[in-house]
Amino acid sequence: MKQKSIKNKGKKNIIIVIISLLIIIGLIIGISIYINNKKYEYDIVEISNEEIQYYKLEQDGKYGVIDKEGNVVIEPKYVLLDIPNPTRDLFVVQNEGNTNSHLIDKNGNEMYSQYESIEAININTISSNIPYEKTVLKYKENGLYGIMDLDGKKITDSIYDEISSIDYKEGCLKVKVEGKYGIINIKGTEIVKPEYDLVLADGYYDEESKYENAGFILRIKTDDGYRFGYANKKGKIILEPLYNEINRITELEGKDIYLITSNNGRYGLIKNGKEVLKNEYTEISFYLSNNLLIVEKDKVKGVVNLKGDNIVPIDYDDIIMGGKYINAQKGDELIVFDENGNNINTDIISLNQVNDKYSIVIDKDNNYNIVDNNGNKKLENIYTYIEYYKDDKFIVSKEGKAGIIDGEGNVIIDLKYSSIQKIEETNALQAVDSETNRTDIIDEELNINEGIIDSSVIKKENYIKLFSKTDMKYYNLSGKKVEYKEIYPDNKIYADNKDGKWGLIDKNGNIIVPYEYEAVTEQNGNAAGIKQDGKWYVIDTSGKRLTDNGYTIDWLDVTFLGKYYMTNTPVSRGIIYSGTVK
Repeated sequence: MKQKSIKNKGKKNIIIVIISLLIIIGLIIGISIYINNKKYEYDIVEISNEEIQYYKLEQDGKYGVIDKEGNVVIEPKYVLLDIPNPTRDLFVVQNEGNTNSHLIDKNGNEMYSQYESIEAININTISSNIPYEKTVLKYKENGLYGIMDLDGKKITDSIYDEISSIDYKEGCLKVKVEGKYGIINIKGTEIVKPEYDLVLADGYYDEESKYENAGFILRIKTDDGYRFGYANKKGKIILEPLYNEINRITELEGKDIYLITSNNGRYGLIKNGKEVLKNEYTEISFYLSNNLLIVEKDKVKGVVNLKGDNIVPIDYDDIIMGGKYINAQKGDELIVFDENGNNINTDIISLNQVNDKYSIVIDKDNNYNIVDNNGNKKLENIYTYIEYYKDDKFIVSKEGKAGIIDGEGNVIIDLKYSSIQKIEETNALQAVDSETNRTDIIDEELNINEGIIDSSVIKKENYIKLFSKTDMKYYNLSGKKVEYKEIYPDNKIYADNKDGKWGLIDKNGNIIVPYEYEAVTEQNGNAAGIKQDGKWYVIDTSGKRLTDNGYTIDWLDVTFLGKYYMTNTPVSRGIIYSGTVK
């Protein structure tokens, strides 16, 4: 009995050892996976306009730097100047007659002078309000390039012939080695090996991750011409470069990657590397309204879903998507199908569901209506256009006039405007009365704020500005009218209008600059602008003039900082100020 007990105990010990080893192996594998995944992760630094400390200054074609108060930090004497991160006093500059650039601090001291050159890395401004990679710089050493952080720490060795950004993929860099391109990230991780003659981001974007989950389209050159392949965001090859063309369906959000491919003029569909549709179609078009594909073969068209199932037979002269409805034309006959391919008897040719209660429909006479989930039409009036706004509210048009109704057809705002449209990235609406040329602002509760004649609307970072040559008004992002002092309560002076003339007052209403000017600007830093006899002059917050000679500026939305004005040019190399330094 004792011997048997010893044997049983030995077996138990072996089992415990095996389980312990499996746990350890599992932990090692888990840690390895975690470490491997971490090298692909990087943070994209966001910098708000309020956080910017330094701006580029241009004078007579030369560049320098001013701070957020308008003080000159670096005299404008360089032919090139970049500010990769405007919260840091690090400036990439290039002297006239020199092809290499170097890095200086706010005192003009050169930094990391051991390198042949140091450059900022430009990025596409669509993906960022700062047109540079904000955490890394490109350095040149022994004729080759590497990247380093802003503190001078090398992230990669200098092993690349070229380093540049890749459009719509901030945080990833295109590198060139011996004539071939690949991708690394700003942590130095190699994503795509430098084996291709072209690498492009696929353009995928979603609100939460922005361009983070975009993959890469790869191109090589063969004896038979160019061939394209595809890699995911981590560089895993999903498709070898065997195709004449590849395009991702970027409208589809989520982890699944749908690619429309082409070979010898014939198109197919691939999902996550697996074939859904063979390359046998002369055309494939995707429609987000119903997540279906119009396919064409032998000059006739049909509809398939993303699983490759045939929804509408490939037998029609033309297919037109109407939201969730499918209009199939064959000769003079028009047949309407629903999104599941069922033939439906209806006069409706388009149905777009806008929330869990309502859909917008269009009939064969191009009249718009609203229907509930049972298909019941809610409106007795005929409208020539309906657009969903929010909740149960809709923008409608009829006989050239626009207004707002609810889902039951009740008029909330009379049809008196020539147009009503949502102000981008807000819940506010701008409504234009063409007879008076006045733009009103409608808030999210559908209250009308009487606006300004001959005016323009600009959406700023945290407010909306409505302005003309003679007036300006401010609104929060919900469309409610506010005073500028509510937006920037720490300012010392504020623009004010009286009897057709402009002046500046403090927050208590005391006059700082008398009402005798054609226009003024709001305070920016410690300065503001006043317009007299067609010219702009700069004052400080006490009303003292900082410039004797006026600027002739032909746009209305002028911003001054110190003695300088923001140039009215596209933001391609950062925010630039100009003006005299005397």
